[in-house]
Amino acid sequence: MNNHHDPMPAAEAANRVWSAVVAAGDVGIRGTQIRETMRLTRSQFENGKAHVRDYRCADEGTCFVYDGDVYATTRDPGRSAQSMALKMRSIDKQLTRLHKSACAPIADDGVSDAAFRYVKRQLEAMIDNLTIMRETGYSINSKRIRAAARRR
Repeated sequence: MNNHHDPMPAAEAANRVWSAVVAAGDVGIRGTQIRETMRLTRSQFENGKAHVRDYRCADEGTCFVYDGDVYATTRDPGRSAQSMALKMRSIDKQLTRLHKSACAPIADDGVSDAAFRYVKRQLEAMIDNLTIMRETGYSINSKRIRAAARRR
């Protein structure tokens, strides 16, 4: 295990990520290009993205999005929705795996534990809430997703 601290603060890595993405404009920029041009290690890049999402977006009033190919900054709701749907696909998969690995094997044995029952219900509710998105392939152009959005 490596116990050495990263010599680059997350705020500095975030500044580098942000400047590269902003400079790319609407076209966006691939992660490998950001890492190469800004001389960031993989972990510095990841820490920088996290810092951007946690602080920079709110400070700048601009979304930081990934569309499956490139990173970009935007205020376009459609592009932002596409990025959110892509991330929700990953979250949905993680929730399903969590249910299969930490819940399903002991579901019957765990019913006497109030905390287990509560967490199980919450996990299943989150999975259920993503049903429409899952069934439509996370397409923001799906009629079902558009209809659900209008109802809200």
